Amino acid sequence: MEIRRIDIETLSEASTSVFLSKKWLSIYDENLEPYGIFKGKSGMLGGFVLYKQKRSGITYYRNPMYMPNIGLFFENSTQNKSKKLSENKKVMKAISDFLSNLSYGVLSIYLPYNHIDMQPFFWEGFKVVPNYTYHIDLTQSIESVQKAYSTERRNDIKKAVKDGVETRLTDDYTLVKKLVQNTFSRKEKQVDIDIIDKILFQFADTKNSFAFISYQNERPISAAFCIYDNEKVYYLLGGYDNEFKHQGAGALAVNAAINKSKEMGISIFDFEGSMIPEVEKYFRGFGGDLIPYYSINKASLPLEMALKIINRSQF
Repeated sequence: MEIRRIDIETLSEASTSVFLSKKWLSIYDENLEPYGIFKGKSGMLGGFVLYKQKRSGITYYRNPMYMPNIGLFFENSTQNKSKKLSENKKVMKAISDFLSNLSYGVLSIYLPYNHIDMQPFFWEGFKVVPNYTYHIDLTQSIESVQKAYSTERRNDIKKAVKDGVETRLTDDYTLVKKLVQNTFSRKEKQVDIDIIDKILFQFADTKNSFAFISYQNERPISAAFCIYDNEKVYYLLGGYDNEFKHQGAGALAVNAAINKSKEMGISIFDFEGSMIPEVEKYFRGFGGDLIPYYSINKASLPLEMALKIINRSQF
């Protein structure tokens, strides 16, 4: 197995994920690093992306911003179960060896939920940390989907409807941006406006994304922005008006997004996960299945000691 740097076009042509499409990957700058996984004469089996940054003289490797993971995929056509496991192990070991040989101060990346063999990373000294997201199975009826909502979430939606809140599909992404910015400002979190602009105004079109906005008295008060491919819809961005918020407006917009995803024939609605307790509770209220996925983390020894003080669970 060999990991080699490739171009965006080669990677996007081999993948079906919206996050590895050429249009999505084009929103990033030269710090994006696409890689292919090769096996002898078999050619490219798969690939992934990393994002390299340098801050205060320290090199960081991470997921590209607003990607839930590094997009790792590879083909394993082996039928025998033991051989399939061994082939998977070889690929993961090749990735682990490759990452160990990179030059960095801090590496912290996430792998897609369908990759669970983390042993090669343990063996190479990475710290492997479980994370969680919620998936809603859209192959069931929409009635079954909504029946799984928590009482609190259903009551939020009912109250919003009773109070005259209306949710509409929109292509006015200026409104989405404004509501997203309001939310980040309220939570005193930094947001890369340049990337948000590229997602909403360069990437987004009717073939890869949609958004719903909830209105009260014709004032936009909440937004839900999703992107999708043939397999999944991802809840990517949300926001609300800090001054005129309604506790059910956001749930109404997310519910509309789930309904649309079902109508489109897509099988999974992915909340993209959060380890923040209040956000996890909100997502949990939509009754999805709890799905684990893993991050792998490593830092140079002095940095690791410092990071253990700041974020012991990750380093």
